[in-house]
Amino acid sequence: MDMEKIKQWMEMAQKYQSGNFWDTIFDQHSGQTQQNTGSTQQNPGTSEQNNHGYTRESHTSSTPTEFPLVDIFVTDTEVIVIIELPGLRKEDVQLSLSGNKLLVKGRSKIPVVSGSSILNERKYGEFERLIELPEPTESKDVQARFDCGLLFVTYIRKYTEHENISIL
Repeated sequence: MDMEKIKQWMEMAQKYQSGNFWDTIFDQHSGQTQQNTGSTQQNPGTSEQNNHGYTRESHTSSTPTEFPLVDIFVTDTEVIVIIELPGLRKEDVQLSLSGNKLLVKGRSKIPVVSGSSILNERKYGEFERLIELPEPTESKDVQARFDCGLLFVTYIRKYTEHENISIL
């Protein structure tokens, strides 16, 4: 394909970028429920001009990602949950537990007070995510440590192996 045809295709694609045409074409996650209840989504490709003449773009995906991102590991003796909270401090986050449901919520603040936004991809504001743990535990058995924007939540496994049950 020559460069002229690619340019023509790109110009045509630009016309449809602001509508929901591309959302319906590339939306692979339709019908899935979101656990991230505290975020707001903008249409992809939206742009506005600020008072300095720069164009501010929002590149928010049409398929929202959950925030915060989470990894869960299970060893022979413990469960380890790592929650990614970039730019936050431990004072900005609250944890609560009910059985095997860990709720993490908090508020992410914009680090720059003055100035005009040129590009905005990070999420700000209140967030909340309910994380299903692989095994239930009690809050007294959970340890949480915040280090370099990562929240490590660990607890000792109570049931490390299956026990046989006799059938009568």
